[in-house]
Amino acid sequence: MSRWFIYASLASLILLAGPANPQSPTFNGPVAGFVFSRSSQTVRPMLGIPGATYIASPLLSEVDWASVAPGGKWAFIDKAGRNVFLHGLSDAAPVESSTDGLIQAIDRVAWSRDGSFALIYSSSGGQLQRVRLSDTNVVADAALDLSPWGLAKTLAIDPTGQQIAVGIVGSGLYLFNTGQSPALLSSMANPVAAAFDDTGLRLYAADLDQQQIVAFDSGSGPLPFASLAQPDSVLNPVGLAVSGGGRYLLLADSATRAVLVYDTASQNLANTIPLDFAPSRLEALSAGPTFLLNGDNSSEWLLVLDARQIPTVYFVPVPKEPL
Repeated sequence: MSRWFIYASLASLILLAGPANPQSPTFNGPVAGFVFSRSSQTVRPMLGIPGATYIASPLLSEVDWASVAPGGKWAFIDKAGRNVFLHGLSDAAPVESSTDGLIQAIDRVAWSRDGSFALIYSSSGGQLQRVRLSDTNVVADAALDLSPWGLAKTLAIDPTGQQIAVGIVGSGLYLFNTGQSPALLSSMANPVAAAFDDTGLRLYAADLDQQQIVAFDSGSGPLPFASLAQPDSVLNPVGLAVSGGGRYLLLADSATRAVLVYDTASQNLANTIPLDFAPSRLEALSAGPTFLLNGDNSSEWLLVLDARQIPTVYFVPVPKEPL
């Protein structure tokens, strides 16, 4: 029996188990995350449990761009030229929160693991800003001008929201605490991905030019972690993340269409999870943690990486109407 036949059968069962009224403003079942589709300009909830998840009707429409925090309590959206933060997505009741002093032309957001902090970045303006999010309040710090260093390629913020890592192509990997100027951590030429562990004491970074992962402990290093060199291909990482409990480091790679799973204690490659589609992201859906691996192509089923314990990948069927 083919794997696609099994997926199709599961998809039919999942869709049959969906809510009787797809236009209902309430969620029938647990929320597994939210998916923004640029093609349909919608934000949709993913309902169910890992391995049995379906996509429900849009919660937000006519959205030009969106980034949703892990767990869905907060989201940043760009709609009709306005940049706003919304809270209450996970309760199916999104409400706009007024925010003073936000930078303009935001095109990238990085969230802390629990979604209580966000890094917002404007590539055109070269500005970075940390935003603190509570129950209903949004507080933006003073903006930091990164233009003297160059264009930021990757952003990461630790679980406490205090440490920030910025990778700048041609310049290096920088680390700083809030309220400080970035300090050069490594002069790697092409830092394409970075991630803090659960404690915030260890930072991992992928260097595309050197095809390696390095680690930094409490701001010191770099320490060689793993080589990315492959006999027949050059890896192109799209994201790094740490599993629940910090046991594994996860690298999503578009060149090999796989998720590489490294044991953080031994630094060995513990597993390679092949994917049917090339991943385009490693976007946290929940603090669990679970991650969305694709979503740019509406004809593809969604790939979700469940990294709460042993990392596994499951599929979410695409609804009949376009994402």
